[in-house]
Amino acid sequence: MSKQNNKYLVKSANWSMTVSVNEEIFEDPHIEACTLCIEKKVKALHQDDDFLVNPIMFVKNLKRKNSKQKIVNTYKVLLNAGFPGRAETLRRIFFNTTDVDLATEPLSSSKY
Repeated sequence: MSKQNNKYLVKSANWSMTVSVNEEIFEDPHIEACTLCIEKKVKALHQDDDFLVNPIMFVKNLKRKNSKQKIVNTYKVLLNAGFPGRAETLRRIFFNTTDVDLATEPLSSSKY
């Protein structure tokens, strides 16, 4: 039996977005939800718009009532979404302020 698309709520910086992800296609639908949100946010930018993200993103499966919020490394999501320049800018700024290299940190906090 085929799974239907599940809705995920993704939060970062000053925005949040709900997206649908087919759990049969993606190994980790939480990561795909974050990637979709980044792609949609960048696509919708106007020339003078700011693109704000936190070093981590929060994502939750809305279909599962008891699902926990998952923490995801935004640097790695930006790479996955095809934005290596933005990823390296985030990595550099975060490293300069915290001495933590996002490239060496895990992709996410836990398995779902």
